[in-house]
Amino acid sequence: MSENMEYNIVKDQRGVLRIMLDSVKRGDEVIYHIGEYAAGKHKLDAMELYNQGKCILFQRKLGPGKFAYVARKPLKL
Repeated sequence: MSENMEYNIVKDQRGVLRIMLDSVKRGDEVIYHIGEYAAGKHKLDAMELYNQGKCILFQRKLGPGKFAYVARKPLKL
């Protein structure tokens, strides 16, 4: 069984999140922002893709006041 991959697009231009989620395997994760709060150039795309059922959004704590904001491609679409 293959392991899920993790991709980081924090420094990439807006619009890359949609392209990444279209191209990665189910269960793969894309980090779209790192910080204290959900923000950044990918936030609106992340919310739109979530509302369309194209990803699951969650945060992973990295340290005090620092989180990785992640979009995971669902195992079932």
